[in-house]
This record gives sequence, structure tokens and C-alpha cells, in this order.
Amino acid sequence: MPYPMIHLEVAYQLSGQYDGIEKKGDFLLGSVAPDAVHFHERYDVHQKEISHLWDCGPIWGVTLESEKWLNHIRTFWKQYKKDANRDFIAGYCTHLFTDWMNDLRMWAPFREKIIAGADYNEIYENSKYREEAYGFDQWLYRKNAHTKMIWEFLSEGQAYELTGYIQADDLARQKQSLLTEQYSGQKEYDIGQYEFYTKEAIDSFIAECVGMIAAEIE
Repeated sequence: MPYPMIHLEVAYQLSGQYDGIEKKGDFLLGSVAPDAVHFHERYDVHQKEISHLWDCGPIWGVTLESEKWLNHIRTFWKQYKKDANRDFIAGYCTHLFTDWMNDLRMWAPFREKIIAGADYNEIYENSKYREEAYGFDQWLYRKNAHTKMIWEFLSEGQAYELTGYIQADDLARQKQSLLTEQYSGQKEYDIGQYEFYTKEAIDSFIAECVGMIAAEIE
């Protein structure tokens, strides 16, 4: 699934289009919140399946029932969209919709190719895919014209608890890590020779996510 900058950029673009968002900080923090489980002291992948409303395959990353996952997200939004922290919930669902779209458009076709003929070269390409995903994330942080505003909004976001899904203290640790650690002192990445995470591909992906999610959370 995408690293944080793509989630944040999708949310930032949505926040400029969608009049229903009042607290942009809460919305942007919500857009990374499902991954707060990674900051739990005893993290295991089952926690991520729960926070992402995912029960659609044998293991995380192998989605066999894409429409089932999409319906889970839609049902969650209908259930929680009238909560007091609506902007945070909208951001949370923005993350889930973006992950769903990533699985459909980028990851599943690549995964199915690996399964169809797994050998050493395919496994290497898998690692290359992940390497590019991380490198693009770091590149986007440095090159994105919106990064400064995203970080200002993110710093204002309130870490909410979603009982049964994520814990507020895990989210607070995630927020601190994003603001001060994950993008600090990293090397410069050159994406010019990337095969999977090209600028053109990700620009198109982000635009598709923004259009789709704007219709889902209206």
C-alpha cells in the first residue's frame, strides 16, 4: 500500500475541493491513521487487517474479494460520518479508499504476475517494487509543492481514538514520527529510472483517487 506522502497528498488535494472539511489538520491526520497500528508496542499484521477493515483474502496483501473490501469502507463511512470528529473519520476513510484503489490499480496486477510465474527474478522485481514505493515517497516529500502546508495541517491534527480500530497513543506516536523522523536526514532519491512508481503513473493514480473519494464522502 502507499507510503504516507501519497496518502497525505490525496487528502490535501481533497481538502481543497471539498467544502465539508472544516478541520484540515484532523482530516490529514486521519488520512494516515489506519497505519497507526504499526506504532503499537506489540504490533502484528492482524491489527492492520482490523484497522483497514480488511478480511478479503488469505493474508494481508492478497485481496481476493475487492468489492467486499470496498463495501466495508462504504459501510464504515455511513456508520461514522455523523460523529463529532467527522473530519478525522473522512480522512480515515480517504486512507482506506486510497489503499483499495492502490490494491486494484497497482499492487494486484503486479502480485498476480508474480504468482503466475514466481522465480528468483520475479522475487527481485517484487523487492524493486517496494524499493521504488519507498523512494518515491521520500522524493515526493522533497519535491512536492504542498509539503510545507501538509506539515502545517498535520501538526494541528488531533489524535483521536477509534475503539476497536486504532489507539490514540499509537496515532500520537505516528504523528510525531512523521513530523520529525521519517523524512529527516534521508538521502536524495532519483526516480528518473523507476519502472513502477513513475511520476506520470502516480500523478494519474492520485487524480483518480481524488475523483473517486470526492464522490464517496460527499
